[in-house]
Amino acid sequence: MKKNKILIVVLLAQLFFIGSVQAACDLQSFRFGISHKALMDKLKLDDFYVMPKVIGASNQEVYAPGEKVCKNEKSFEGAGIEFVLLYDKLVEIQISKLSESPSLVNWAESVFGVKPDKPTNFYDSKPNAQWLWVDPKSVVYYSIEPDANSLLEMVVIQSRNHQSYFSKFGKEQEEQ
Repeated sequence: MKKNKILIVVLLAQLFFIGSVQAACDLQSFRFGISHKALMDKLKLDDFYVMPKVIGASNQEVYAPGEKVCKNEKSFEGAGIEFVLLYDKLVEIQISKLSESPSLVNWAESVFGVKPDKPTNFYDSKPNAQWLWVDPKSVVYYSIEPDANSLLEMVVIQSRNHQSYFSKFGKEQEEQ
């Protein structure tokens, strides 16, 4: 009988920890380099929620509501997610949100690690701060700034493996 109780407690603890791990939305599951079609298949949203924007033949942007892309992530409620594709390859993900208090920072730190030395103005009543996380595959930029009576938070995740696409697109834009 005692073994059954221990087994039940262990199983409940595992379910709790598994649920905690799954709570953070994993935008990295949208692998950089996937095509527009693969992105749309992965989003599994109808056209009502996904609004594509084509800027020339080489740049596409797909907008989707955060709560539809990351259903279990409270930080994404009211946020917009923009998927940027260059030459039919996903190269950047941007998340932006207007709110009364910082919330995207909690998600970003749960995924990319807590920033121990945040700028002091992050803690102001009207925060205005930026910082980066850098790893071999991506650069992650976080920004928060006051906007009227609210705060504008932004997280930009950019592929480091597709820098040639950014350079090529930049040169094309200069030539136009």
